[in-house]
Amino acid sequence: MGSVPAFLLKKLYVRGSLKNTSAGFELSIQNTLAPGTIAGLEPLKVDGVEYPLAQTFAVLPDGSRLGASEVSSAAPLRFDIGARVTLQVEGKPLSTGPHTLTITPKTREAGALEITAQDSIE
Repeated sequence: MGSVPAFLLKKLYVRGSLKNTSAGFELSIQNTLAPGTIAGLEPLKVDGVEYPLAQTFAVLPDGSRLGASEVSSAAPLRFDIGARVTLQVEGKPLSTGPHTLTITPKTREAGALEITAQDSIE
């Protein structure tokens, strides 16, 4: 994992962004640290359950939507300060109550960053 302290990484998760949608669920991260480049994503985990990249989509700051597996070192995403990316997972909605989330973007600047956060579905 990268050398960024966990308490700073936790601040990238937008608290309260976890919600069920008609197609599954979504959550958001927002860059509050430094400009960066996302060169890939690991599968999202919720309560230890891994969701395949094929079911995961990124909604970018400009409103465009692309498959999480499309983000790569050959096709990276700029992640400027203040930029917000919403990750949408197609599939079964999450149960109500608290959940543990693990989001792992791979960055050019610091390698893989494991963002772990707690949030709830009301």
